[in-house]
Amino acid sequence: MPLDTGKPSFCVAVAAIAAGANRQADSGTGLAERLSELARARAWQVRCVDVCAADEIDEQAAVVLVEGAGAHGVRRRFPHALLVSEKEEAGLDLLLPGTVDDRALERLLGHGESHWRRNLKVMELFREVGARRQRMSQLSDIALSLSTQMNFSDLLETILLEARRLAGCDAGSLYLIDESEDEPALVFKLAQNDSRDFPFIEQRLALTAESLAGYVALTGEELDIPDVYAIGDDKPYRFNRSFDDQNNYHTRSMLVLPMRDHRDNVVGVLQFINRIDPLEDDPVPFGEELVELLRAVASQAAVSIQKNLLIRDVNRLFESFVQASVKTIEQRDPSTSGHSFRVADTTVALLETLPRSGMARFRDLSFSDAHIREVRYAALLHDFGKVGVRENVLLKANKLTDERLELIQYRIELQKERLRRRAVERELEMLHHHAADIEVARRRVHRDLGTELTLLADFESMVLRANEPSVLDETVAEELREIRDYAYRELDGTLNGLITDADLLALSVRKGSLTPDERREIQAHVNHTREFLSVLPWPPELASVPEIAGAHHEKLDGSGYPQGLIGEQIPLASRVMTVCDIYDALTAMDRPYKKAMPVDRALAILEDEARQGLLDGDMVQIFIDSRVYQRTQTEEDRRQAV
Repeated sequence: MPLDTGKPSFCVAVAAIAAGANRQADSGTGLAERLSELARARAWQVRCVDVCAADEIDEQAAVVLVEGAGAHGVRRRFPHALLVSEKEEAGLDLLLPGTVDDRALERLLGHGESHWRRNLKVMELFREVGARRQRMSQLSDIALSLSTQMNFSDLLETILLEARRLAGCDAGSLYLIDESEDEPALVFKLAQNDSRDFPFIEQRLALTAESLAGYVALTGEELDIPDVYAIGDDKPYRFNRSFDDQNNYHTRSMLVLPMRDHRDNVVGVLQFINRIDPLEDDPVPFGEELVELLRAVASQAAVSIQKNLLIRDVNRLFESFVQASVKTIEQRDPSTSGHSFRVADTTVALLETLPRSGMARFRDLSFSDAHIREVRYAALLHDFGKVGVRENVLLKANKLTDERLELIQYRIELQKERLRRRAVERELEMLHHHAADIEVARRRVHRDLGTELTLLADFESMVLRANEPSVLDETVAEELREIRDYAYRELDGTLNGLITDADLLALSVRKGSLTPDERREIQAHVNHTREFLSVLPWPPELASVPEIAGAHHEKLDGSGYPQGLIGEQIPLASRVMTVCDIYDALTAMDRPYKKAMPVDRALAILEDEARQGLLDGDMVQIFIDSRVYQRTQTEEDRRQAV
């Protein structure tokens, strides 16, 4: 071990020291004794060492007289010493003649001390270079660690832990400046201490120059304090000793650094406590070299924090956009309120259930948090393209619009009035001409009028019945054509009808309320969804949102739309979403164009479509067995409560 004397030493190296004799280097008049005497005059320590007794490196010896020991072994033991001997041996630095005067020995010791000091300096520089290289490597590792994307709390933990390792300090704290409220504050985000275990609670502190962290945050200056208990009264800041008093801890050296972002704004403060001397295990000042390295760490930390906050803000922006988009859809069609959220919840739940289902084809599936988020966004936005569908088509509860139905009813009532007027005119004409059997004629007129009015009433009833979005009977279609063929003459002599060809086409729809053109317009919402979402600058982890959302109406047999994809061509997440979307559309609350369907009936329809090869039968079975549709109902109830 090095001797803490500030002076070199003179050693006599022997292969062994006889037990009990414990040879002394200061007796007699031999070479060893003469060198010992001269070394003591220089205030050196003088020792006799058995080089075989231990393997410790002795860096303190400047001159070693080799007696009875191999020079090679002595060199390993005394790396900085000048090795001399009276006997010729390989590895010596100097072979002394049989007779040498004290002046020569003085020069020998002087040369040995110079040689020793040069070697120590070289070793010190070598160690310093090694330490700096290690610190630069640590700095590079810290930069690499901070460049990875992680959640905010993990990032702060990593910043403080890695910086403390580089600083070699016992404890540390991290503060962030919060300007979200009227008065900026200093938020005490994190504390670490290797010597004490203590419960940490995040605190919001007043941003003032009275505390060390507050002073640095406000001024941007660095504080390198050797002893915090010796801060002068002329300083505006004071050390808060409450932690020391409560935890029987003693803070001494402290380094407080501002964290500056790329705009040179202070965003937070790093506080390092008690740099530990590795030899003495005591706190020591930090020093300028270490401050320079930690300054770089603080800068990297600030950029990483700002990057993390920016990513968090972008994620919040995406989330807000998605929420606003869903609300936009629901405001256009309030009867579908909650549909997108329910489909998203159920889709994510079913997707996560697949690997746990026990089915061999899904056993090796695994989904990252980023992919689950991607699928959730796609499910929430799957109907966004409906903003491009005309409102009278999107909200069409019956086959005719209310305005069109009202016009047809007006025409029927108007025709009834024409028939009544014509009957009255015929009666007046018979009275004017004194027609014979006038009573018989009048009864015939009233009978014919009643027949015509009944026919028109039946027409109106038929139109109202056909207008409902139920399955249309073939006989109704024939009666509708009869209504279309009914004609009457306007006052100007032109012929007109009660309903037009377009009315007939709408009322003749066999199922639902949409004409073929209107159904194609509704189906086009999937194209609108994909096109609109494709315009957005999705980050790489969300790049498949348009594709997943745009395939939720595809069917395994290719009969779906808009692309007619088959089987595995349809993204897995889209196949999952299709099952959940159909179920919710069937079981959702009553809508103007349909009644809510019982759960068992809806599940039966899913099973039937799976048998027809339209849906993935395994997914449908897992959907039914796992009852994910029930688990997500709780989330829907919570949203409605909020």
